[in-house]
Order: sequence, then structure tokens, then C-alpha cells
Amino acid sequence: MSAGRDRKRLAFVIAHLGPGGAQRVAVNAANTLVDRGIDLHVILVGENKNVYRLDPRITLHAAGAGSAVDDASDADTIETKRKSNLDTRGGKDRGSGGVIGLARELLPHGTFRGAISRYVLTPAFFAAGLAKRTFWLRRKIKSIEADAVLSFLTQTNILTVLATRGLNTRTVISERNDPRLQRHRRRVELLRKFLYRHADIVTANSRGALTALEAFVPRDKLAFLPNPLALPASIEVASLEAPTIITVGRLVEQKGLDVLIAAWASAAPRLPGWRLAIVGDGPLRGELEALAQTLGVANSIDWYGHLTDPFPLVCAAKFFVLTSRFEGTPNALLEAMACGLPGVVSDASPGPCELAGEDESAGLIVPVEDVSATADAIVKLASKEPLRKRLSAGALDRASEYEADRALSVWLKLLRCE
Repeated sequence: MSAGRDRKRLAFVIAHLGPGGAQRVAVNAANTLVDRGIDLHVILVGENKNVYRLDPRITLHAAGAGSAVDDASDADTIETKRKSNLDTRGGKDRGSGGVIGLARELLPHGTFRGAISRYVLTPAFFAAGLAKRTFWLRRKIKSIEADAVLSFLTQTNILTVLATRGLNTRTVISERNDPRLQRHRRRVELLRKFLYRHADIVTANSRGALTALEAFVPRDKLAFLPNPLALPASIEVASLEAPTIITVGRLVEQKGLDVLIAAWASAAPRLPGWRLAIVGDGPLRGELEALAQTLGVANSIDWYGHLTDPFPLVCAAKFFVLTSRFEGTPNALLEAMACGLPGVVSDASPGPCELAGEDESAGLIVPVEDVSATADAIVKLASKEPLRKRLSAGALDRASEYEADRALSVWLKLLRCE
């Protein structure tokens, strides 16, 4: 801590504060840490947007025009190890316009043009952009005089490690997904494997993800960083006319909503009067609605879009379903469990399984992308109220381990900001 300051100064680095699990965690943690007397700064290296309420005592810094990180978020993820029925990629073709696009147009057509573009132009412009963003972030961190920096998500982690090299600032980075299954472009994968080991601490929000990170990070630098569970002081429970099953998440390929809708098409005829609520928005909404129509279950699904406060609706539901193809520790599932909802979760990644419990004491675990098993689990949980009550008690008990004060004590210890 710098001389003349009586409070620890901490900087969070994140691409943006738009809809997303990492963004929700960052905002919840920042708002709680301010109450603990931390001088909190949030640095946005991507889009300057915020769908969550950030405490006014927190200082927000955003990249200006020409400095913003176009590809700093994990939108540069290109695929998972499993394919879905909906072929959507997170990666964007960033070379179709701008300087790179113009340079490509000036090259001769044919194989030579493609090779130069792929192996020379794209890497060169990526490196130049990375250097520019690194210097911007480094200047910002130095001007804040942060005692510690915590960054969120892979590409922002890479940028933060580069920006803090040689600074007297403790650097902690956090993976928010399953490194075994989430795939980035090759250049990002290589930078992660080379640079992560240079952070002071590398964290993950599931113990299974830490095991995966051991492949390229020294074990003594790895630490579990639990998601802090921040519930509103009082929850007004929504009024639902029918017993409802709920899921909350971005409508993207990772979340496996196509699997859920297919499973619901099998389960719904066996559960007359029940409904499925889908909370969240994203690029696949139109395709998913069309799938529901094709499978004949459109009339039993309620689409709520993105909700800043989903708690009233979640607490009114009977149980939660998560059919993701990969996850870290999903906030939506954790928050549902804190409302007493048991879950049906896929076994794709360790995080959801850790929450449900190896003994399934807080939820039922089904094979990833197994429509039949997911449908059977939905029917089983909907049909057996004693089972729901038993798993509800287990969900509440497991969620208590992530209560904000307990979780953030771990954060502050790792950041050395106690």
C-alpha cells in the first residue's frame, strides 16, 4: 500500500459489464468489497456497457475511442470439443473489413494471397493491437496505483499479465469456465499457456478446472476462488399460474438450450400443466424458438429475455435445469440453489457436478447432451415432491458455502487486501 493511503486499492479488469456470469460475479464482489473499506476501481477494456448496478463509490474506467479492446472478451472462443445441433461459433471474422480487409484486397488473388493474409497480416495486426491495448491498460493500472489487480476471463487475463509485468502490483487472474472444453483461437491458447504462469496467482471457480490448469501453471500458483453469492435483502416471489421448471443463461451454444428444449418435448406430455421458463437472451433465440415450434412445445415455454433481477421468478419455480456443454461454476445454478431449488445438471464440466454433489444430494446429474436422460430426470423431479424437498434442503446447505462474506474472505486473502 502506497504511503499516505489508509485503504487498500484494488482494480478489477474485465472486458465489459454487459450480460454474463463473470460480469455478475465482478459486480457483486465489487459492491460488497466497497462496504469492507476497499478502494475499488473497475477497468473496462472492451465495450463501455453496464447492465448491473455498480455502487457509486466504485471508480469506473473505460477505454476511450480507439483504445477499446475489440476482441478482449471471450467472444473469441471458437468451439467446444462437442458439437451441437445448432452450429454457432463465438469467434468473429475480424478480417472482413478495416485495415486488414483493405490490405487483403491489395494482395494478388489466389493461394499466395491467402497464405500472406493468414500467416503474416493477421498475426501482425493482432500483435500490434495487443501491444496497443497492453500499454493502455498498463498506464491505467499505474495511474490508479493499485495494490492488487484481479482480472476476469481468458483474453483479459492475458492482457493483464502482460500489462502488469515489472509493476509492484499483485496480479491475480481468474478462469471462469472449463479449460478442458472451452476452446479459443490458437494464438490465444498459446498465449495462455505461456503467460498464465507469470501471474502471482491463477484462480478458477471450480476445483476441476484447477486440475486442468495444472497442465501449464505451477501447482503452487493455483487457488480456488469461490463465486460470492449475493442475494437481495428481500425477495418478492413472482406469482406463477402453473408449476414451472426454470433455466437462466445466455442463449448461446455453450448453454445447450437445444438439448433442454428437445428434452422438454419428451417430458412435457408426461407433465400436463407444467411449464418451462427460459430467462436470458442471446444470438440463438430465434433458432431456439423455431426449434420449440418444430417440436410442438412452443405453447408450454415462456421466454422472459434478460432480467436484471431474476430472483422473484427463480424463487417461484420448482427446480432448475442446466444442460450446458461446459461451465465453470454457474452463478444462475448457485443462485437458484440459494433460493432452495434443486437442479438437473449435465456432467460436462466439474463445476455443476460439484454443486449438485457426487452423491446427488442437491440435484440430479445427467450425461451431457443426453436428451432422453435429461427428460427422465425432469419427469422424476417434477413427479416426486418428497425428492424435491430432500434435494432442496441439500441445495440450501451447499449454497451456504458460497455466502458472500465467506467467499470474499478467500478473495481478499489471495489478493493480500485483508
